[in-house]
Amino acid sequence: MTDDPAAAMERRIEEEDIEHVLVEMPDVNGISRVKQLSAASFLEKWRDGPAMNLAVLVQTPRNDLPTGSGLAEEVDFADGSLRPDPNTLKRLPWRESAARVLCDLEFRGEPVAAAPRRVLAELLDTHVADTDLEFHVGSELEFYLLESVEDGLVPATSHRHECVAWATEEVVPFYEQLAEWSEAYGVPLDSVQHEHGPGQLEVLFEYGPASEAGDRAFDFKRLVKQTARLEDRYATFMAKPLAGESGSGYHLHVSAFEDGENAFATDDGDDEGLSERGRHFLGGLLEHANALAAIGTPTLNGFKRFDPDGFVPYTASWGRDNRRTAVRIPTGTTRFESRISAADANPYLVVAATLAAGLDGLDAGLDPGDPVEGNPAGRRPELPRGPETALVALEEDEVLAEYLGEEVIRAFVATKRRELESFRSTVTEWEREHYVETL
Repeated sequence: MTDDPAAAMERRIEEEDIEHVLVEMPDVNGISRVKQLSAASFLEKWRDGPAMNLAVLVQTPRNDLPTGSGLAEEVDFADGSLRPDPNTLKRLPWRESAARVLCDLEFRGEPVAAAPRRVLAELLDTHVADTDLEFHVGSELEFYLLESVEDGLVPATSHRHECVAWATEEVVPFYEQLAEWSEAYGVPLDSVQHEHGPGQLEVLFEYGPASEAGDRAFDFKRLVKQTARLEDRYATFMAKPLAGESGSGYHLHVSAFEDGENAFATDDGDDEGLSERGRHFLGGLLEHANALAAIGTPTLNGFKRFDPDGFVPYTASWGRDNRRTAVRIPTGTTRFESRISAADANPYLVVAATLAAGLDGLDAGLDPGDPVEGNPAGRRPELPRGPETALVALEEDEVLAEYLGEEVIRAFVATKRRELESFRSTVTEWEREHYVETL
């Protein structure tokens, strides 16, 4: 008789000499928040849920607390409880005595609706389950590998050559360790390549069910940063860490199947090979592109990544194998590559929002219009150029809020506005350089 997941988790902890368990959850930024418990303490407490301050969910990356999130001062900074998912117990490959388990956050016995992992799960269990479709998702993530020097951080390579052999070879020890640990951690990698920026790498990991996409990307980011740290390096998914260099993106590939058949494909002679449902799903992605830009570009820095003449989408557009559009259909496929999001976006929210936008396209029968050839700048509506415009678009997108829940929109917007407040009160080096001597 097969153990239920809870019993199997407990048995593994006891039989595999696991001494410590990290209870882990993603916050609204996609940052890993953890508590470490002894194995004995975890086994005693996990069914009741270890305590976690609710405000941790909505802190900014610098741990500032927002107002208006619904999860901080509004509830008197109360504790919630972490509800471990027994299916996610994994031994840490860099620390044999420890394991981690992903958790969902609860408050007074009810799931916290703004918790990103919960948002994706709820969308899949309700709106997606109401369709006859099974969604699969693949991810491309770019990041910079940096080294510490006396004056700060510098790229781990000096090359600006995409896919050049010797540029990739220079980071082989890092990649081999990352690949080994990723396999052990259940996040098998598909490929790696050197990108346009110095020290910039792009990793693709294998296609899988949408239900696994958030956990995979979240785990992968954690693995990358930990692998770098253990080599006395730093890895960053910051959207634009170096002025004048390429930004880092998070490209999401989405396919849909019905009874094992590609639901987005047709053989009726459509020039793009898209079925009617494929066109409607694509129409939803473009209809909600401004709100997707808010979720996919969660930092002020991220908007410096957009370039009307580059490979980062500047407009709400789509094209066949056109890397300058917001949504690209790779040659010979009928899957959608959403290119809107930056690498520092929360993967749970990106996956959930992308699917929600497409589902609305299906429900409303939205049409995407014609594909764009060449540069779409000036020929299609521009995406938001700054964070406030994007956040307003997200707040005003009532349909997306129905799919994702008003709670997560409220929490996300409050956190991001707190970041903007912090930036506005900061005197930058640019200001000193331009004004101290001349004014």
